Amino acid sequence: MFAAGAAALALAACSSDPYFKRTMLAPLTTVEKAMDCRQIDLAIDRADTVRWLIRDAGGYLETSSQRTARYVGNVIIVPVSVLLALAGVLIPPHIPAPPHDELTAADARIRELLQLKRSEGCPPRVTALSGMNEVDVLSKLEPVQADIDAGRGDEDALFAERTRLLDGLRVVPAPAVPAAAAPAKEERPAATKIFP
Repeated sequence: MFAAGAAALALAACSSDPYFKRTMLAPLTTVEKAMDCRQIDLAIDRADTVRWLIRDAGGYLETSSQRTARYVGNVIIVPVSVLLALAGVLIPPHIPAPPHDELTAADARIRELLQLKRSEGCPPRVTALSGMNEVDVLSKLEPVQADIDAGRGDEDALFAERTRLLDGLRVVPAPAVPAAAAPAKEERPAATKIFP
C-alpha cells in the first residue's frame, strides 16, 4: 500500500496543474498557414489571451536548475507526506510543476504567427514595448529562442528576455488625437432673451 501511494504521488509530482493542460496550444497547421492578415491578427490575439491566462495564474518558465530543485524537493516531500498521511496528518503531497510546457507552447505559437505575418507582408501593429512593433519584437525574439534551443547562454536570462518580449506584445490601441489637434467645434451663439 505504501509503495502504491508513493508511486502515485511521484507521478503527480512530475505533472503540472490539470487546469493548464487544457491550455496547451498546438503549432500552426497547414490550413492556418494560409490565413490572411486579418485572420493572423485574430490568431495572435487569441494565442496572446491564452498566454496571459497562463501568466496571470502564476505561470512562468522553469529553468533546469529550478526543475532539478523541484525534483529533489519532491523526493523528500512525497515519502514524508505519505508517512504523515498514514499517521492522519495531511500536508501538500508534492511541489507542483509550473505550466512551463504550456507557456512554451503558447510562446512558440505566437512566434510562428509573427513569422507568418512577416512572410505575408502584413502590416505590423504597435506593441506595449516602447518604439517596437510586432516585427521588431520578432526580430529580438528569434535570436533569444535560437540560443535557448542551442543551449547557449544563461538559461534564466534567456527565459526572462523571452518572457519580457512576449509580455510586451500586447497590442496597444492607437493614441487618441490630442484636443489641440482635433478640429474645433462650431460655436453656436448663445440664446438671446427677447422681452415684449
